[in-house]
Amino acid sequence: MKPARIAETVIEALTHITGWIAALSLVAAAFIVTEAVVVRKIFGVSTIWQTEASVFLLIYVVFTGAPFVQKNEHHLNVDLLIIHLSPRARELTMIVVSIISCLLAGVVGFYAWPMWWETVTQHQHSMSLWGPPLWIPYLFLPLGMTVLFLQYILYIRDKINAFRKGEIETEKERFELKDIELDDAARDR
Repeated sequence: MKPARIAETVIEALTHITGWIAALSLVAAAFIVTEAVVVRKIFGVSTIWQTEASVFLLIYVVFTGAPFVQKNEHHLNVDLLIIHLSPRARELTMIVVSIISCLLAGVVGFYAWPMWWETVTQHQHSMSLWGPPLWIPYLFLPLGMTVLFLQYILYIRDKINAFRKGEIETEKERFELKDIELDDAARDR
């Protein structure tokens, strides 16, 4: 197996693993918040760890879920202008925007790793009563941005290769609110 193919397999595996853990983290955060509300409101018991744990999980979802979203091209796009471009110009624009996004993720990841390492070496903990080590949530930013950077590299490579071969989408699907069928009750609100 070629080194490039091995690297691609590793990046795809990391993206897949972190993406599914992000999905499970979102579900776990919802359960934790629900449990905290029930325990506090029904049983009158003070909660110590639930809010912070759910925030940590949501931080994980945001940063490490981003590569999975990018891989599957499910990220939000502001396509007000791009849908009116010719197919060739649209693909070139997408490549340029992806390169800028890739560089941004790389810069954030590059500067986030030392920040994370500082929390590890200084044994920093949260100031809450629970007091978990901060290296855990601080890891999510550099990990997510690094995997996002690598995922963008694969995406840009694939886009450039498709562009060179002339494989350009001729029609870009538009999603507008007016295209969504609403029932009468929703329309009257």
